[in-house]
Amino acid sequence: MRTAAHAGLMACALMAGLTASSAFAADSEGAWLKLKTPATSEQFIQDGSVWRCKAELCTTTKVRALPVARACRKLAGQLGELTAFNYRGEPLDDAAIVECNTAAKPKG
Repeated sequence: MRTAAHAGLMACALMAGLTASSAFAADSEGAWLKLKTPATSEQFIQDGSVWRCKAELCTTTKVRALPVARACRKLAGQLGELTAFNYRGEPLDDAAIVECNTAAKPKG
């Protein structure tokens, strides 16, 4: 009985580890952003990544390896002012978001 309980606990621990590592991989390859105003479309493509938006929040599961500030400027230029940004697991703080929005060049 003890062996069966131990085996069950080990299986749970392994599954938890797989789930955590999968979540980490998605977080380290994906990105999300929050817009100041709601998105005008439900999805868009930027640098080969398909982004999906609902209201002010846009997410994607995989992005190119770019410096986070550069990625922010490109997206802010395409979408408008951002209020939060996380790229490949690296969040921008409030000061960096302001700098990103200021430096963004509107697509036109």
